[in-house]
Amino acid sequence: MVQFVYIDETGAPGTSSARQPYLRLAAVLVDEDKVAALGEALKKVVHQHVDWPGSDFEMHGYELWNGIGPWSTKTPAELIAAYESAIGLLDDLHLDVAHSTIDKPKLHARFNGAADENAYRLALQFLLEKIDRENRQNKVLVADEAKEQQLHAINMVAEMQEWGGGEVVGKQLTTVIDSLHFVRSNASPGVQMADLVAYVLQRAHSGRDKHPDAAAAIRRLNGVVRDHTVTYRMPWPPGH
Repeated sequence: MVQFVYIDETGAPGTSSARQPYLRLAAVLVDEDKVAALGEALKKVVHQHVDWPGSDFEMHGYELWNGIGPWSTKTPAELIAAYESAIGLLDDLHLDVAHSTIDKPKLHARFNGAADENAYRLALQFLLEKIDRENRQNKVLVADEAKEQQLHAINMVAEMQEWGGGEVVGKQLTTVIDSLHFVRSNASPGVQMADLVAYVLQRAHSGRDKHPDAAAAIRRLNGVVRDHTVTYRMPWPPGH
């Protein structure tokens, strides 16, 4: 059985900011027999919590948590309930999560800025190496569009499949059976789930939520993500 690996990121590559020192890639791993069920379940969550979702509606963690766009009329309690319903699909469908993190200030310092634009590909390499070792299922990679990264990332994955090449010396991928596919997130429920997971990870580690209800909600959401995390890469580069 093929496993689909849906990937999205939070925290843009390039120079760091005080509010986004990390670039994180999150992956939601979905067995092929659950792909359709995930799409239907996420659509059901949308219809339960959004009054008039259009045909091109998509779930974005940032919009949902902050009450932006189609969520602007919702109360904080309603926003939290919607987010918990969506993240709860990890439980309902028994989905796995993996993630990797690049510390952008440390990356900048280590390479004197020369590798700043490589942060996405470094995170992708570390993420795929971890997932490849986690289980022996054949895998298909599906990621949110990242136009400035796509060609280089596709080439990097091909080199990793062939001989283990990457942004740094790495491991050969043995379970990824096709190229890296970039898609529009509104057409991929799996990528939308990865977006929701990535935002939870970012928010949980930022410590920015000071209201007791928001802080408690992030702890609950992060707890669900943590329970389904089968592998991850600690922030890189290491050190002080």
